[in-house]
Amino acid sequence: MRKLLAVVTALALFAGCGGKKSPPKPAPTAAKAEPAEPGPAKAEPTKAEPTKAEPTKAEPAAAPRIKGPIAKVNGVEIESDAFYAERDKITSRGAKIPGDRLARIEQNILKRLIEQELIEQAVKAAGITVSEQDVAAGFAEYKKRFQSEAQFQNYLKHGRVTKESIEKRIRDRRALELLLEKKGDMAVTDEAAREFYDKNERFYTEKAGVRASHVLIKLDRNASEEEDAKAMEKVKTVQAKLKDGGDFGAVAKELSEGPTASSGGDLGFFGKGRMAKEFEDAAFAMKVGEVSQPIRTRFGYHIIKVTDRREDRKKAFDEVKDQIIKSLKNKKFFTERRKLLADLDKSAKVEKFLPEPAPSKPAAPAPGGQGHGHGPGDGHGH
Repeated sequence: MRKLLAVVTALALFAGCGGKKSPPKPAPTAAKAEPAEPGPAKAEPTKAEPTKAEPTKAEPAAAPRIKGPIAKVNGVEIESDAFYAERDKITSRGAKIPGDRLARIEQNILKRLIEQELIEQAVKAAGITVSEQDVAAGFAEYKKRFQSEAQFQNYLKHGRVTKESIEKRIRDRRALELLLEKKGDMAVTDEAAREFYDKNERFYTEKAGVRASHVLIKLDRNASEEEDAKAMEKVKTVQAKLKDGGDFGAVAKELSEGPTASSGGDLGFFGKGRMAKEFEDAAFAMKVGEVSQPIRTRFGYHIIKVTDRREDRKKAFDEVKDQIIKSLKNKKFFTERRKLLADLDKSAKVEKFLPEPAPSKPAAPAPGGQGHGHGPGDGHGH
């Protein structure tokens, strides 16, 4: 079987095309606003001069949905159902989208659908088929981004995707890779990888660091003496279990109150400047295998175990060669895809049935000047 390229790295290439769109990342939870300072109990009412209400610009009515094909590519119809399925994923998120922006989104969706149809026709004409082994290998690689099967299933449940849609994206990506390979445009030599390595050595240097695990007993920095005493009782319980020969990871899973408890308290490798100073000073002063006394930080009390150390070192080329080749092939994939689409578009007969958006009106010139200044409030500040 041909070597499977970076199937997962660029699955988003086909996002948005007939069920090929990767799910949107969940929006970050808004920070809880602090209550405002209370105002005066009784405010004197002010008499405002009556003003004429500014007329509001009404949004144009939504265009009726197109029935039947939304486009034709070399006589092959692209059904409007595929178009509206992708459009509705965006419009159903809740936020109101201005009409002009929605029109641009629609044109982008249609463009992606047309590109995908062009590619599928080229793949079919070349007699390319993707093996089930390639799809299975790509799917296994895709799942590595999730820490557990439960996390993957939760993603399927809430991410608006299915196992089948993921497999289709993998199959589409692999088919295009095979087409580009057949054209002879995807080879990356060891010499090219070596040249990249030599020019980018700074990316392959590991900084000195330690790897540590910890048990955290939470305690607010402004805790009372009573709260501190209760926390120290928990610390003593941890120390007793470790003294009796308890496995550090198991004790961390049982008693740590930090977010790394489920992974046995493992923090991975970290360099200086990454942790609270008290924690960092203790960890970097310890030997591998050593367990600390309680270390107080703003988070609470930590019992630390250093599990590994490393000094500054440059990774050898052989360590990173496969990674570099994979990265260069992925970059080449997108470059060659653009070239392929440009070539296919030259000879393709494409009919679009989605109306083109009205051209944007040019902005009115600034009053009293040429409109080139960048003063406060001119819209150029960041």
